[in-house]
Amino acid sequence: MPIVHHAVRLSSPKGFGHRVPPAPLGIALKQVDAAVRRSILMAFEGRSVTAGRPRAWFNAACDIRLVDVQGNDDTTLHFEAPELGEAAAELYLQTEIWPSRPPPGWTGFDVLAGVLQDVGAGNSDSERFDRPLLQHLAHFGRLLDAGFDALRVEEHRTGVPGEAVLDRATVETARKLSASTPRAQAVRIAGLLDMVRVSTQSFAIKLDDGEEIRGVLTGGSVDAAGVLLNRRVLVHGRAVYRPSGRILRLDAERIEDGEGVSGFWSKVPKPIFGRRLDPRALYRPQTATTGVNAIFGQWPGDETDEEFDQAIKELS
Repeated sequence: MPIVHHAVRLSSPKGFGHRVPPAPLGIALKQVDAAVRRSILMAFEGRSVTAGRPRAWFNAACDIRLVDVQGNDDTTLHFEAPELGEAAAELYLQTEIWPSRPPPGWTGFDVLAGVLQDVGAGNSDSERFDRPLLQHLAHFGRLLDAGFDALRVEEHRTGVPGEAVLDRATVETARKLSASTPRAQAVRIAGLLDMVRVSTQSFAIKLDDGEEIRGVLTGGSVDAAGVLLNRRVLVHGRAVYRPSGRILRLDAERIEDGEGVSGFWSKVPKPIFGRRLDPRALYRPQTATTGVNAIFGQWPGDETDEEFDQAIKELS
């Protein structure tokens, strides 16, 4: 299987170099491995988290290996990663269902670089990430708090080596995109079952107006829905949205015969629960004239009980 070399460079004002402390190194290795795995799953299935036993193609595609640690000021982690076209060869023999499926010569690091590019640009309509992946990237703040100020992933997407950057600005943008993503909501959607992909539990339905929505079956096997291919179906599940508010995918609980189902159900559901509240947006620092400081010392304190009772009555 073709193996590609990638360097992940960690910069630090402390200049750890190749003598990096084990604690931050452990955080870096764990975070990078998870980010690569989630990015690969997102690229092929349109979701970054899945339950159940990982499939063989996924394990092969995520088989990255740390081969060296070098550096004088920056800490450079050297990895080897398989080409996706070889690791997940069975998927490249099938018709594409997710438009974000990477070229076969890419690796998981190249896919991650694309995710970082879209997040860094604040692309709220990207298909390269969902909310769990954004939350994971936001957790890279732990790595930055451990003594590093940036992580740079070497990638070869254009044929010329480049670097995708993850720094505090990227982490903050990931948090904002996550907070602005509408909540998933229960839906029923009718349409023509246009495609079924057993290897990734994915499917696509075409609405009455011609628009296509992609989905993933979260329970059972999508193979059972194969008998409904090219027929009208009714999908029960949850609509998952992008930060822009456009639908990203359907997480289907079941797919059933939809013959005779009204066209009323064959439309893209709009988010109705709105965006999540970022608790940090409610924080207001207290000054000498705000918060409890604006209250203390304001009551005269020399009134009689009768005067106090009368004031309360007037306020009631």
